[in-house]
Amino acid sequence: MYDYEEVCPVSRAASILCERWTLQIVREMLFGASRFSDLQKYLPKLSPTLLNTRLKTLEQQGILIRTRIAEKRGYEYRLTPSGQALRPVVEAMGKWGMQWAFDDMDAEQLNVSVIVRDFAVALNLDQLPSGDTTLQFNVATSGEKIRKFILVRDRAPQVCDENIGHEVDVYLSADLETLAKIWYGKLALRTALESGRLSAVGSAPYVQRIHHWLGRSQFADVQPQSGPALQAE
Repeated sequence: MYDYEEVCPVSRAASILCERWTLQIVREMLFGASRFSDLQKYLPKLSPTLLNTRLKTLEQQGILIRTRIAEKRGYEYRLTPSGQALRPVVEAMGKWGMQWAFDDMDAEQLNVSVIVRDFAVALNLDQLPSGDTTLQFNVATSGEKIRKFILVRDRAPQVCDENIGHEVDVYLSADLETLAKIWYGKLALRTALESGRLSAVGSAPYVQRIHHWLGRSQFADVQPQSGPALQAE
């Protein structure tokens, strides 16, 4: 960690949180990631060596705790109250980023696993039909078509790479960029459906109420401001 050598709480916080990838790790843990493999999946640009280093630093600073998984290899990582207290910090940064620094999306930076996980976390569970739910995402990327599943069991959504024998309630098909634009509020869900950029096929109770249960980013309604973020008024 870099020591700013200032008696200032902002500098003390920055010395811990402003190292590369640290806040992204905290963000993923706030979303529910608790295994090393989870963090690798959702942060594919982060090397295992640097991820391990950052996790050790966060543990030393009391932001997370590491516990060995009983009867299994590996560890589980959980945020401490200190780590959970970073939620409004991450949310404030996301809001600022959407308003001042989120001009466009680079298709090469999009991640299917992340987008589907985001939709899973944002599901409006109260608007889903009662009982279990299985959603299948058919996502077209520049190189291949990828299937992902969201299984909702006991009101807990889980993203899976395979569907083992569960009847699919609705199939959602789109290219990755379209899903990202819907997620971030750059493309209205209704427009995507009417234009055919998003296809929703399945059980009528799901398809007819998709506008109610398919959520978006909490930053989707933040209006971007024109001009560079640091431009003086």
